[in-house]
Amino acid sequence: MGAKIVPSIMGQSEFWGEFCYPQTMLTVGSISRDQAAKAFDFLALPFRGRRSAIRQLTHSAPEFVFWIDPSGRLHDAKDSHRNNPPRGFEHIIDDEPDYGGFLRGRVVRYLENQLIVVYCRPEALAGSTPSLHQFLIGIDQIPIPIDEGALVISDNADIYGTMNDLWERDKPFQPELF
Repeated sequence: MGAKIVPSIMGQSEFWGEFCYPQTMLTVGSISRDQAAKAFDFLALPFRGRRSAIRQLTHSAPEFVFWIDPSGRLHDAKDSHRNNPPRGFEHIIDDEPDYGGFLRGRVVRYLENQLIVVYCRPEALAGSTPSLHQFLIGIDQIPIPIDEGALVISDNADIYGTMNDLWERDKPFQPELF
C-alpha cells in the first residue's frame, strides 16, 4: 500500500531554495487520519497549531524520550534530547531533520492511547526503509511496554500507522527474520 499524501489546509509552507511547496502530511497504515484524530485531535486536517499541540502533549509527561543510533541501539535521552544526546554525538542536535542518522522521539500516553512521535523526514518510516528497520530495532529495546496498537507519527503529524503496521511494513527489509 502506498502512502496517502494529504495536503495541509493550515496555510503553512516549506521553503526549498527559491521555490515554495505546500506542506503535506502522509497517512500510511491501518489507521485513517479521521480515526487517529478521534484519539488525538491535533491529527485532524483542520487543526490549527498542530505542532504546538504535539509538543505540548509529548513534553508534558513523556513515558520515554529516546535517541536511536544508525545501528538501532537505543539511547535514553531522559527528559530532554538537547540535554542528553548520545555521548560523543553532541553535534547531531543541530543537524535537523537528519540528526546525523540518529532517530529521536518520545513515547507518551493520553488516556488509554499510546503515541510515539519520531522527529524525522516524512518518508523515513513510510515504507520498508533502513530508517524504519533502525526504528524497530531501537523501539524493541525500550524499557517500558509498547502497545501493539500504539500510533506512530512524525513531529509534523505524518501518520505511519500502528506498531503492528510498522512491523508488517518492515518484513521485506529483513525477510530472513520472518
